[in-house]
Amino acid sequence: MGIGRNKIYFLFGLFALFLILPRIVSEYVLHFFILAFIWGIVAESWNLIMGYAGIFNFGQIAFFTIGAFSSGLLSIHCGITPLFGMLLGGLCSAIVGLSIGLPSLRLKGEYIALITYSLHMLLSPLIYRAEKLGVQTGGFIWNIPSIKVLSYTFPRNQVLPWYYTGLIIFILFLYIIYRIINSSIGDAFVALRDAEPLARSLGINEYKYKLIIFSISSFITGTIGAFYAYYVATISARMLGLDYFIKTLIMTILGGLGSFPGSAIAAFIITFGFEIMRPLESYRIIILGVLVIE
Repeated sequence: MGIGRNKIYFLFGLFALFLILPRIVSEYVLHFFILAFIWGIVAESWNLIMGYAGIFNFGQIAFFTIGAFSSGLLSIHCGITPLFGMLLGGLCSAIVGLSIGLPSLRLKGEYIALITYSLHMLLSPLIYRAEKLGVQTGGFIWNIPSIKVLSYTFPRNQVLPWYYTGLIIFILFLYIIYRIINSSIGDAFVALRDAEPLARSLGINEYKYKLIIFSISSFITGTIGAFYAYYVATISARMLGLDYFIKTLIMTILGGLGSFPGSAIAAFIITFGFEIMRPLESYRIIILGVLVIE
């Protein structure tokens, strides 16, 4: 599979560095590390489905948004605890992913891309008009409850507990993705990507394995989307804007399709690079796009 144990050792070394990082940098910088943790998982789960499984899924930001909105609404209106809300956010994304995957994964290439991007395009007006379903959002929700562990509630004015929680989720999901890639499921969808006729002749069910990986990727993306919602407390349909989509796609491509954990590392480069280039405003996306092309 081209993934050595040295990369796992590298991740554990990186984890040790991240543990002591709060003693070195300011809370302002830690905020961008949290964002890098979040987008690193989104990009790596996108790489899992597009780089390894070879499925042209353009609905990744839609699944991220579904996880964020569903968990936020469940916590506000149903009193669901944030930790349980993150799992439910991932589950909602996985259900939608499964619903989209059942018909679309029988198709090929660009047709899957069109269907999944259609979900991305349709989700924004659905969020704005959700009052017809009995949920009033107006395109955004605010005052999303903070994460609470036992009797401790994460303060909004302190980044440190969010940083360590984000770090744990980041490492956990990276490890899960690594295990998937190096499992029999991973072998199956890589075989289907690289030698589909041979894989089919060996009895590998293309539709089954693509549906499995599509659902897993949707769940991971939705769960980290839910964590994002709890962290920022206010979310809007702007999450479905082209800038989020392009930025995450650049992370996935820059890290190398089918390369682990390249997309996660690229997320740090893009997140901090985007902030450094803040004075350039809208030109930042253009510059990053040119860098990827080069």
